[in-house]
Amino acid sequence: MEAKTMPEERTLILVKPDGVSQGHIGQVITRLERKGYHIDQLRVAQATDALLRQHYADKLGQPYYDDIVKYMQEGPVVAIVASGTNVIPVFRRMAGNTNPDKADFGTIRGDYGRDWPDGVLRNVVHSSDSVEAAEREIKIWFGPSAVQ
Repeated sequence: MEAKTMPEERTLILVKPDGVSQGHIGQVITRLERKGYHIDQLRVAQATDALLRQHYADKLGQPYYDDIVKYMQEGPVVAIVASGTNVIPVFRRMAGNTNPDKADFGTIRGDYGRDWPDGVLRNVVHSSDSVEAAEREIKIWFGPSAVQ
């Protein structure tokens, strides 16, 4: 009997400005690689208004949208395309709850994220929540030729 092979998928991971400024890029990459996932592409970028408008299109018009944009422009962002079997759900578990105050210790957000006095959640990383979202987000951050 042959073992079933699970399809490989790709995801976009962003190490947000707080993760970059606090020196957590290596920790995020190490955790990803220790799980056996591959880094296909990596770039450091300063997020522009236009890029963030595309990335957070579903959040346009929300009362917190301007805070997200301001947070994402506090410094450089490290964009990573990672691949492997079940990389999307596994990395999301590794990242932890979006709210770092509710994230379990041992997760990236639980270990490194925090709520700041200005009320903006600085939660260190973003990760795509579906294959479709990953394809869309990878195109935004790496261009149309990045999605295979």
